[in-house]
Amino acid sequence: MDAVTSASRVTVNGELYGSVQYVATIINEATGGDMVRIQTLQPYPESYDDLASQANQERQNNIHPELATNIESFDNYDVIFIGYPIWWYQMPMAMYSFFDKYDFADRTIIPFSTHGGSGWSGTLEDIAELEPDATMVNGYSISRNNTATSRDGILNWLQGIGMME
Repeated sequence: MDAVTSASRVTVNGELYGSVQYVATIINEATGGDMVRIQTLQPYPESYDDLASQANQERQNNIHPELATNIESFDNYDVIFIGYPIWWYQMPMAMYSFFDKYDFADRTIIPFSTHGGSGWSGTLEDIAELEPDATMVNGYSISRNNTATSRDGILNWLQGIGMME
């Protein structure tokens, strides 16, 4: 989620990333896993103000937008890293769509998020409630302001939870 939206972009070594995309890229390189971008059928606006307005309307109206993402091989995964930005003090509503679409029973969820200062904002509890039959591993949350310099912290976290390749 948030691979390219204007809400939290970061430039690292001359490359432009969404903050969550950058964290996901480091996780992908360190674990050798597959990476899938969660996308809505109707793309989010690139303008920060328009994006914030749409995200707030979705939140206020409990709209779970339709996803363009379809993971046909989802049943082949036992451990799933799930990354998202914190928008309006919660996960983007597209993440609720993602949890609606896929059954995480008997799988391990490893969450990670970026935020503007609010930390997890209760999202770990939300995921646990949405996916009560999944196991959740200690996640990683970082301020979007520190994302560009977070590589070592992410790698230390991955090592600490036994997920380095």
